[in-house]
Amino acid sequence: MRIHIIHLKVFVLTIFTMIGMQSIAQSPSKVTEKLTRVKDVSLEESNGFTQDSSFYLKPNNKENNRIPPKYPELRKEDVLFTETIWEDIDGRQKKNRHFLYESVDETGERNFFKILTSILESDTTNVKAYAPNNDRFTTQFKMDSVLTLLLGPMVTKKLDKGDKIVDTSFRDPTYAGADIPTDSSIYTFRIKAQYIFDNRTSRMHYRILGIAPIAMIKKTVDIADGSGGIRSVDSVIRKTLFWVSYPKIRTYLANRDVYNPNNQKRMISWSDLLEARYFDSRITKSSYGNFNDRDLFDLFKDPKKRLEAAEKIKQRIDDFDQDRWVY
Repeated sequence: MRIHIIHLKVFVLTIFTMIGMQSIAQSPSKVTEKLTRVKDVSLEESNGFTQDSSFYLKPNNKENNRIPPKYPELRKEDVLFTETIWEDIDGRQKKNRHFLYESVDETGERNFFKILTSILESDTTNVKAYAPNNDRFTTQFKMDSVLTLLLGPMVTKKLDKGDKIVDTSFRDPTYAGADIPTDSSIYTFRIKAQYIFDNRTSRMHYRILGIAPIAMIKKTVDIADGSGGIRSVDSVIRKTLFWVSYPKIRTYLANRDVYNPNNQKRMISWSDLLEARYFDSRITKSSYGNFNDRDLFDLFKDPKKRLEAAEKIKQRIDDFDQDRWVY
């Protein structure tokens, strides 16, 4: 009987010891810390993601969180074929309408042209604009020149304030000779890219070299009517604003999402869209057999013939890729 009482005391003492150790393991400070962490997790109002989500980008975050994947390494000895092409993306087409999407979110503007200009303004050290007629990226275009194209030249006028006359400087879009584009006239984007065939992997690579926004400016010109008189005709001028080197802005575009009208959860970055060619475009120029370096607009005035020539260029590149697999 006495032995059973001793065993019972040992059992009770063991139970209390285990309870005490568990209490020590969950000290008040640990519990408070755990509750504090739970309170810190909240839903972000604009998109509903939690702050610790990998898809979340902090508002006004100037750092690039996403890093685009590296290109596959290409050796010059393995390159069998290379052709440079220029192609235009028309944002008015149904598949390209996300280029003209007008909205602002935590990452900034969503319109593609405004994204380009914001990148130029935010990083003037590494990202440069180049002259409209220089797609080799050798003639730098200063930001002031870009603003002159978009807002007009700087003019200085006298301003009478009553007690004194002061000089005031402002940009005048109505200045004589200034063809200032409007937001609605910038819906075309020209891409300079290379098709490179790697003989070692038997794969055709698509590498974007540069991007240039093009403005369609309506202008009234006077032409002879054939009877000695002059009549005014409305014409549209294609004006290339500037060129931007794509490798320099690739990381920035990787941190900007493309608007998806069907599901905002399923969005890709601008770099993924451009490199995967998720857009409709028309080839306007090719380096193949082009001794005079002329584009299709100069060679063919008829839009139908211009379209046929562009399709032939695209078909020739596809045929070259497919013929490498024919034995």
